[in-house]
Amino acid sequence: MGVVRHFKRFWRFHSFIALSLSVSAFTLGCAVKEPAFFEGTWVVTEAHQPGISAVSPQQAQTILGRSLQYKSDRATLNQQQCITPRYHEQQFHLDDFSQYYRVDAKSLGFVPGKVTQVTIDCGLGAKDIGSTLVFQEDTTAYTVFDGTFYRIEKTLEVAPI
Repeated sequence: MGVVRHFKRFWRFHSFIALSLSVSAFTLGCAVKEPAFFEGTWVVTEAHQPGISAVSPQQAQTILGRSLQYKSDRATLNQQQCITPRYHEQQFHLDDFSQYYRVDAKSLGFVPGKVTQVTIDCGLGAKDIGSTLVFQEDTTAYTVFDGTFYRIEKTLEVAPI
């Protein structure tokens, strides 16, 4: 009788562990990859020309209100479709960012810490507005084009009903 009781206890314990491992494996297999911070739809809200720019202030104003869309499988930059974009991320310390862009990062609203730069390669060679993003998550974001920093703000995505 002791062997049967021992076997039942052994089987109950190990079946519990097997069930727990199965549920964990199933849950991990169904995990959804979170989108990158920059993925989504952004709207150009301001233009900052801290130094020499190839864009006149009047031309910069015409860009305001335009939208940029970034997804893992496509991007829309200034109304141009980018099929299969390749995103390249790089992080700068605030001082390095200031030296690279020759602009005071604090004047753009960046706080001490790291600034992330994302460049989008569409394979077309020519750069367009939205092909370079600089941001600090949940703080400030810009797209840089021809020496002008265009402040961008993320829109809320509403799921269809």
